[in-house]
This record gives sequence, C-alpha cells and structure tokens, in this order.
Amino acid sequence: MVTRGPGNASGAGRAGGAAAWKRGGGLAFDPAELLLAGDSSGLPPLTLASGVDEYLRGRLVAAFRAGAEREGADLRRLEGDDLDAGALAGALASISLFSTSLRVWIREGSKLDKGSEEALLAWARGTAEGTRVLVTTARDVAELRGLQAIASVGVTVSCPTPRPAEAATWVERMIAEAGLNLPPGAAEALAMHARDLLEAQREVEKLRAHADESGRVPPRALDALRGARAGASLDRWADAVLAGDALNARREAAALDAEGVGGTNALWAVAERALAALEPQSFGYRRGPVSRTRLTPSQARAALHAVYAADRALKRGELRDSQLRDWMERKILESGKAPALHDSAGAKGGSRSHA
Repeated sequence: MVTRGPGNASGAGRAGGAAAWKRGGGLAFDPAELLLAGDSSGLPPLTLASGVDEYLRGRLVAAFRAGAEREGADLRRLEGDDLDAGALAGALASISLFSTSLRVWIREGSKLDKGSEEALLAWARGTAEGTRVLVTTARDVAELRGLQAIASVGVTVSCPTPRPAEAATWVERMIAEAGLNLPPGAAEALAMHARDLLEAQREVEKLRAHADESGRVPPRALDALRGARAGASLDRWADAVLAGDALNARREAAALDAEGVGGTNALWAVAERALAALEPQSFGYRRGPVSRTRLTPSQARAALHAVYAADRALKRGELRDSQLRDWMERKILESGKAPALHDSAGAKGGSRSHA
C-alpha cells in the first residue's frame, strides 16, 4: 500500500483477522484506517496519527468517527492547546450512561502541556477499559519528546507528505471512491498540479459534481483539468532544483522564461523550502503548493548558502535580477548537495523513510 506506518507493525494478534499492533510500535496506514473504523475491542487504547499531511490525518479521524457511530460509542473531541490535566483525566474516565464505550479525539496533540501529557501517559499505562483515544498532530514524532513519550505507550501511524508517485496513487483511490470514470493520466495530472492531497480531494469533488450516473465527466471539465499544469511554476522549478533533477529544472526554467518569471521570486521559492526544513514551526506555512522534496538540515543549509550568495551578488551589482534564478540553480546543482529524496527521474540515491 502507499503510505506505511513507522516501526514494527507486528504484535499481538486480534480476533477476526484485524490488524496486528504492538504498544510502542507503528502501524501501516491502510490497516490502521480499517482498525480505527472497527470495534473498540480491536483498537489499541491510544493511537497517535503524526505527520504534516492533513488529508491523511483526516482519513484516520473519519475512520475513528465511523467506528464510533457503528458501535454506538460516545465520541468527544478535545483541543490539545486548551486542556489541563484535570479536564483530560475527567474526560477519559467518564463514559456516558447511554454508551458502553468512549472514543476521544485529541486534536493538536503536540500542544498538550506537561500536566496533560503526564495524565494521558498515566491513563495509557493503566487498564483504559472502555475508552479509546486518537491523538493527531502535524508534527513528526522525532521532533518533540512529548510525542515520543506518547508514541512509546501507543501505536503510531505516520502521515507525511507523500512522494509524487504515492500522491498519484492516493488520487487514484480518491477517484475510485468517488465513483468517477476518468481517462488515463487524470490521477497523475491532478496529483501534479494540486498543492497537497487535500486540494486534490477538492478537485475530485468538483469533478464528481459534473459527472453523470456512470461516473463520466464532460469534456469541458476534463479540459480544465488538463490545462491546470500548462503554466510555468516557480514551485515546480524549486522542487526540481533541490531534488537535483536538472532535466525538469531546465524544462520549468524555459517555461518561466517564456512568462518572464524569475529574479527574487526564485530566491524566495528556494529559501522558504530550506527554512521550513530547518524550522518547521516558524516557517512551515507556505504561500504556494507544499513541497514534496524533503531536505535534510545539511541540504537546507547548503540551499540557503546559495540563496544568500545570490542575494549578496545582486546587492553588489555582480548579478542582474534576471540572472538570479539561473545562477542559483547552477550553484545548487553543482554543489553536489541537492537531496536524493525526491521521486523523480533525475534524483539519485535512496529515500528517507517517513513511513
């Protein structure tokens, strides 16, 4: 399947063929989604959905909610940044008189204060009878000790930004679930132009609104889809450069030249990706599409060095604004520090697992 959970997915078996899980381990996305939609008896007491992709986290929440509705469980949503230890402990212990089980969704789990975190850990180490908890966060487990502590007593499902091939597979699934009958290449086109899976899902919903009973979409809607990627894109150029994909970088550069795009906008396109890799909390929000190129700290620093060097050369009059993009592209590609973490034909090496 396309998105895999981290760690050891083996563990104690569950009746009825449900996914196996192990406390402190990880679970692949697809089995986790099925598990959350099932009976509470098969669920781990605590599940942590961690990662930047909002669509993937949303699927897990939807499955958790569907499971609660199916078995008539009480479902509560709590905000991690608006909890204290007493309120959390009370919420976890109080099952409604009209339900035999309780499901609690804690949103923004990375923002739990120390007291709430300790209350959750103490609960998870106990019997947890009748209650199941899903904690979601956009942060990666490795980023915060608090999340690492929660992961150690629960089961973790990773929700990272998918690589391009994975994104296309997810869009194919969206299209199938929407009952659409689209021509070959539609999923790849949608995945390519959408800034993330959540936007791709919105595009699929728009297409479904145009579809007939057989799932076919009229040509005018498909024409708009095919033309979505026709224009030049600094975001695609920056991703290609940082991925070491010289072929696609040159292809995008040619399109940018035709539209007269470049200069300091190109500097920012690279800089914001590098800064987001170094300081995700401060620079994680981006104006444009989410980058699918994942940078290590050393790669991000090398990219920033090229940005700062280009900026200094511009201010000294050594470069013209129109030369900035190509100069920086050449410096990054020649540095040998472009990441090998992009799913493209020009990338080299293996990929870091966010699975």
